[in-house]
Amino acid sequence: MKKIIFLGAGYANLSIIKSLDNKTLNKAQFLLINNTPYHYKTTQLHKLASKEKEESIKISLKDIVPKNITIIQDYALKIEKNKLICQNTEYDFDEIYIGLGANINTFGIEGLDSCFHIGDYENALKTQESVFKNLEYDNAINKEIIICGAGFSGVELAGSLAEYCNKNQLDASITIVEAMDEILPMFDKKLAKKARDYLEKLGVKVLTSHKITKKESNRLYLDGEIKYIDSENIIFTAGVKGNKVIEDSVFESKNNRVLVNEFLQAPGYENCYILGDCSLVLDKNERPFAPTAQIACKQGVYLAKSLKARLNDKKFNEKFTFSNQGSVCSISYKYAVASINGKDFSGCFANILKTIIDKKWDYKLFGLKGL
Repeated sequence: MKKIIFLGAGYANLSIIKSLDNKTLNKAQFLLINNTPYHYKTTQLHKLASKEKEESIKISLKDIVPKNITIIQDYALKIEKNKLICQNTEYDFDEIYIGLGANINTFGIEGLDSCFHIGDYENALKTQESVFKNLEYDNAINKEIIICGAGFSGVELAGSLAEYCNKNQLDASITIVEAMDEILPMFDKKLAKKARDYLEKLGVKVLTSHKITKKESNRLYLDGEIKYIDSENIIFTAGVKGNKVIEDSVFESKNNRVLVNEFLQAPGYENCYILGDCSLVLDKNERPFAPTAQIACKQGVYLAKSLKARLNDKKFNEKFTFSNQGSVCSISYKYAVASINGKDFSGCFANILKTIIDKKWDYKLFGLKGL
């Protein structure tokens, strides 16, 4: 009987698992290896950090993973040919599906490694606890919250924090710092401007065209009109790269992401499938798709079909293709901006789109009980 390992319990691998029927699951020995006993919704970690929402972001794997799959809590260290080396033991495999998620990427800027961040559940919770504890003190340096980076995570965190602080009459000054001349550069400038206007309406100071040069203790140095800001609450949201396990493994990679083939296999290792933040997939213009939950879920559904065919001794020649359907950025529970299939939306309707997307994942995990 084949031994198949799912490494990581994020959107990618859970999309495979929840797309497999019991008949298929009984045709091999399946292991799910993860460094925690739970799955967390990466797209909602800003809500945890801001206290906007804490329930249902972390979900026990035992509640969503079929009993045909053995769940093992262990820390992956590296992958060799046909072998996964973890902190506690080693595992042989016939196939492995690597969906380990991302690590933060500070681009080598001095001092940014010591920032708070919201890249995983534990750090989002740590950020929440530390920031709100600091806000209890009267001195200005504790009241100042600096968010580094105005992409999705930074903008969503800034809006959510501002909304919570305003609603609860907390004395806080929130600044979002961005090197480019506008926030949310993946969106049309008019849509990005609407997002910026809403942030500023909430009281967030938006500091664009200010490149971060370094961080020393509680001082963030900038290249721009403002030269530095002092804060006990400096949160980094500006960049990610693939998991360090990829760097330490047998694969060729760039920023810990592997340029996979059309079947999502690592070149030279056909029994190693890489998906989610650790995979690099190019569009028709040879540019990499951004690592999002959307592409991770699509990869998972595709690989479930591929795996099911192999376990039933059928040929599977379908290549993975991806068409980005668009993105939604929720700036608070009241407001969002979205670009879906080339059409832009903002306000209440965009927020409804975000809710639908979140509910689709709940339905994937729990069925009708998730709605």
